[in-house]
Amino acid sequence: MLSKNLSIYLVLLLIFVMSQSANSQGLGSMKPETYTIAGITVEGNIYTDAETVISLSGLRIGESINYPVDAKIQKAVTNIWQRKQFSKVDIVVDRISQVGLFLIIKVDEFQRLNAIIIENNDKVDELDIRKAAGKIRGDIISNYELYLIKSKIKKLYNEEGLTFAQIDLELQMTDTSNYANILVYIEEGIEFKVASINFKGNEAFSDSDLEDAFDETSTKAWWQFWKSAKFDQIKYEEDKKLLINFYQSEGYIDAQILSDTIIYDEEKKRVHITLNVAEGPKIYVRDIKFKGNTIYTDKVLLQRLEFKPGDPYNIERFTMNLSGNESQTDASSLYMDNGYLQARLIPQLQRVPPDSVDIVINIFENDRFRVGKVHIVGNTKTKDKVIRRELYTRPGDFFDRSAIIRSVRALQVMQYFNPESLRPDIKPSESDNTAVDVIYKVEERSTDTFNASIGFAGSFGLTGALGFTFNNFSILEPLRGGGGQIFNLSWEFGQANRYRTFSLGITEPWLFDTPTTVGFNIFDTYYRYLDLNQSRTGIGINLGRRFKWPDDYWRGDFTTRYQLNNNRTASFYYRQGEYTEFSIGQKISRISFNNMFFPSTGSKFTLSTDFAMGAIGLGQTDYIKNELNFEMYNPITKIEGSDRLVFMIAAKVGYITGFQSDTTISPIELYRMGGNGLSGFSVVPLRGYPDNKIGSGRGSRVMSKYTAELRFAVSLDPMPIYLYGFAEAGNVWDNLRTTDPFDLKRSAGLGVQLMVAPIGVIGFSYGYGFDPLGVNEEKSGWRFLFHLGQ
Repeated sequence: MLSKNLSIYLVLLLIFVMSQSANSQGLGSMKPETYTIAGITVEGNIYTDAETVISLSGLRIGESINYPVDAKIQKAVTNIWQRKQFSKVDIVVDRISQVGLFLIIKVDEFQRLNAIIIENNDKVDELDIRKAAGKIRGDIISNYELYLIKSKIKKLYNEEGLTFAQIDLELQMTDTSNYANILVYIEEGIEFKVASINFKGNEAFSDSDLEDAFDETSTKAWWQFWKSAKFDQIKYEEDKKLLINFYQSEGYIDAQILSDTIIYDEEKKRVHITLNVAEGPKIYVRDIKFKGNTIYTDKVLLQRLEFKPGDPYNIERFTMNLSGNESQTDASSLYMDNGYLQARLIPQLQRVPPDSVDIVINIFENDRFRVGKVHIVGNTKTKDKVIRRELYTRPGDFFDRSAIIRSVRALQVMQYFNPESLRPDIKPSESDNTAVDVIYKVEERSTDTFNASIGFAGSFGLTGALGFTFNNFSILEPLRGGGGQIFNLSWEFGQANRYRTFSLGITEPWLFDTPTTVGFNIFDTYYRYLDLNQSRTGIGINLGRRFKWPDDYWRGDFTTRYQLNNNRTASFYYRQGEYTEFSIGQKISRISFNNMFFPSTGSKFTLSTDFAMGAIGLGQTDYIKNELNFEMYNPITKIEGSDRLVFMIAAKVGYITGFQSDTTISPIELYRMGGNGLSGFSVVPLRGYPDNKIGSGRGSRVMSKYTAELRFAVSLDPMPIYLYGFAEAGNVWDNLRTTDPFDLKRSAGLGVQLMVAPIGVIGFSYGYGFDPLGVNEEKSGWRFLFHLGQ
């Protein structure tokens, strides 16, 4: 029986094999035939229109294809796949008739998102998680998209220091066809604190020195309230690289971390870290040689390197001084600033046992390039010539990287453009293979201001103001602007007519396309304060020029002013009646700020003198007034690639005296101090004290003020904002004999400054005055101030 059944199975198997062989031979010998596509239908689509699927495929009714094999079918499948809406795509033949071939495009659509449901998030805000996921209702949910969502949420938790968080996703069907919810289950894990960091194998440096090399991983003493001891595995790995960089900066170029151990104490939520280091010998520079240099001597290049035989080999400093440091004083900059755009300086190190290294720097100077064309892109308002006159790159000049950097700084100082987007670029010239074109990409922003305000000043009570300033005005095209001229009009007034002022002025900063400034302003003012009741009406003319020596940051401005003064009351300090004032003034200044609102580098120096010439018969007012002002800005650290943390120091001193009598000094020129400087007089601001309350109310002849600020830029665009902490001190005295430079009114506090279009610069500060205003008075204490245009 068994043998009979076996025989039957063998016969059936033989028949099956023979039939399959026959079929294979038939298909193999079957030649493709050409058919016309007579119809195309779509199956499986839910939310995607059938016509859209057919259009994506690229197949058209009436076109010819080969059957059973044609590359057009495979290409059609690929085209639909690339839409990333379908989990399955297939194209089959429905039937063949006399009219042609009928095709069916079968698709399975990916599910779509209904909602994201987040569970168990306590330490990270739900809105931040949703923002990281980056999905909205209706988005496609593929396996790849789920992977991306999970990765992004995990990255968010890593950035928050919760590197042990577990993220799981699950799809939940809904009543809506093909729509699903994504359930995000989160186990945030333990937030560990660093309890200890120990080092083994270190002899040259102490444990505390090595721990200081870490940026983010550190222990925290009880009094270090500003530090965080949170342990972040990812940042810890970066800190280990910083540890090696520290060793290499001290000459230990062979230093390495042999092993590290992290012990987690889940009960106390602490980690204990131990690193086993091998320092190796400290390496010194034995010799430095240059090869291939024909433009600059070895001595000049060595000065740029700032290395000499016997110095410890600091890899970081050597690399920066060779190829690019922030001050542009490296050796490569010598070539880049003189047209050698393709110059390459390649160091070659030769170890000399036991603790030295010889350095050979191979220099390939290559061709010297000139500037071809200078392109300006993105200026929608400012005219090309207004921008070009500020540039230090000229067609035909040899390429100079420092000139490009200086040009960018000049454009930033104009304040017409967003400083964050000012990015120069270069490209090869199309017409000259030894030239490059320079491109300046700018993004316009409005610097015009309009002021309509009501405030309160201690000297004049309720005050108001109306005015505008067009900082990029054009006399020839006043409606369009963009000519770089300045036009301003201002009207201010005080309560009960105690103060009013009107001024109108215009300035042309480039007269006849030269760096010559010319301008004028007319003004009419009235003050009534204490025993002063004065009005002034006049006109001033200004002429200025940028200098070329000692460098082109220097400039001189010279003014001539004529005014009619009227003192309606007489006192021991002021004479009564109308009198004229004819004065001239000069101001020598050097300003090298990289940005006028938030300078991060640069300084400002001004020395000014005003001379009223009554003593020589021109007018009835005579005095000489001298002021010296200095500011310096230094970046502390980069944040997000920009110098956002900046330290500023400033000093200002002044002295005024009359030639014949102090009563011939115009009262408005005397010094007053305190408050925010908005009291209508020429008041020197001093935060933490009331308006115009330091010194005598009638004004003083000697002034000094000193300021230090730590500034942090919250935003530089579109609305520039910075926070600051300040400490300052100042005072005024009646004359030089009573002047005591150490008798200063001190204050400190916090503030915020922002530029609001079209209002301009406004700010708020909260300062504490440490000193009393008078002998028997209390300390000034805390005071809130509003600042405008400062």
